[in-house]
Amino acid sequence: MKRALISVLAYAFIALALQAQDIKVSSAPDTSVILIGDQTRLTVTAMVPAGLSAELSLAGDTLAGKIIILRRDQRDTTPGTDGSVTITDRYLITAFDSGSYTIPPFYAEVVKGDSLIRFYSDYSFLDVVRPDIEPSDTTDVIFDIIPPRDAPVTFAEMLPWLVIVIISALIVYLLARYLPRNPLRRFVKPLPPPVPAHITAMRELQALKEEQLWQKGEIKEYYSRLSDILRRYIDTRFGISSPELTTDETVRLLHRAAVTTTGQMALVKEVLSLSDMVKFAKYIPEGGVNESMFDNAVRFVEETREPDAVPDPGKTAEKGGSHA
Repeated sequence: MKRALISVLAYAFIALALQAQDIKVSSAPDTSVILIGDQTRLTVTAMVPAGLSAELSLAGDTLAGKIIILRRDQRDTTPGTDGSVTITDRYLITAFDSGSYTIPPFYAEVVKGDSLIRFYSDYSFLDVVRPDIEPSDTTDVIFDIIPPRDAPVTFAEMLPWLVIVIISALIVYLLARYLPRNPLRRFVKPLPPPVPAHITAMRELQALKEEQLWQKGEIKEYYSRLSDILRRYIDTRFGISSPELTTDETVRLLHRAAVTTTGQMALVKEVLSLSDMVKFAKYIPEGGVNESMFDNAVRFVEETREPDAVPDPGKTAEKGGSHA
């Protein structure tokens, strides 16, 4: 009897001591209303006064039977300046059934000897509602909660079709290209023969002459066009990228390639060097010099042009025989 009385008094003393140092526990979701399938956070906080050690309860997999706990973040324990400690648990929750749910309280418990004291939070509430997607015809009561969505076409799904198209096109091309007397040849348009470099250059030189730029006083434009035509001709005719080279580099590569004579290289150097002086040193040559440089460019193109193709006597005879 005496021992029981001592236990009751000890419990009462502990309760009074803890009452003077209440632990405040709170729990509430970030929002009180969510749509079906949406997610929100539930925050549980326990403020423990200095000198006490408390354990905050944990939730299981669900709350109120229908609220699903997706994740619990790592517990946050923050000490205060007065020696108190704030314990915080954060849960990510969702629900897939509409309705109003009451979330049971969480608690923090303190153990003192053989005694266990619990401090509870208030109940919290969560309403889960369906989205408002009723059709305009209210007599049609059967409808989807969420309309179907078209899945995007992935590259992996397109790859087999791309391979089939490429292989089919390759087979058709090979048949039309290499099979003898293949009727598909008529659908394969042969590529036009490339225009010889000297023909293109002569056309551009003739157009430049007709514009009469130097006669109009446009000396810099005249020499810029003249040198560009000559450099493009050298690039196409001999494979020397003269538009990207200096005059000395162009002449040096022509000499190294041994594709022109000394006199022809002198024509190139004279035209390009004078063009550089006009463009960069603002040199103004006399009228006779302008015409002479044009004649030098024409002469260089004519002397270094590709020789005309000689017809094959065998093919000519074959064509004649076929007509016969």
